[in-house]
Amino acid sequence: MFHKPKMERRAFLKNFPKGIIVGVAAAHALKSYANSAVYKALTSEPGRKKDTNEILKEMYKEVKELGSYGNDDFIKREFHMDLDGNWNNKEEHVVVLIQSVGDKEKMTVQVTYFQPKRNRFIKYAKDTKVVLCYIKRDEVEIKKCDYNEKEIKALLADILQGIRNKKKLLKLINKRSKGSDLQR
Repeated sequence: MFHKPKMERRAFLKNFPKGIIVGVAAAHALKSYANSAVYKALTSEPGRKKDTNEILKEMYKEVKELGSYGNDDFIKREFHMDLDGNWNNKEEHVVVLIQSVGDKEKMTVQVTYFQPKRNRFIKYAKDTKVVLCYIKRDEVEIKKCDYNEKEIKALLADILQGIRNKKKLLKLINKRSKGSDLQR
């Protein structure tokens, strides 16, 4: 009767290394699956399936929702985000300008790419590209685009996601500042 727990302990100790090996193998398999292109395409990049005009409309709505500064009759918002995946320059500078032109609105998306110098804190603009479009209700007309069709779809999806991330951050900051005002 007293030997039964000892037997269970031995069985546990005998099977424990097998369990560890199976657990490590499963974790490794799941990690490689999570880093796969298929997983990313199915989960984190739904914007890449959308049409370029659709992405531009969503970007327009997101920036328009942020509003203008003061009494300006245009909306200008600036964003710093990593678009090219180059960790040496860390980020690109994106400016979105929306202004009324007659019965439609003109939206300019300007992306400035930087080139790092010897000092990692100093960066020089190496290239600037522009997407210019007109928006009237649900219609988008692209007038100028410095990107090819393949580049623009991925780029605009990344910019749209960056804008949404910044909006979430701004909302979080506003909630915190309101909360600290209430505590005073």
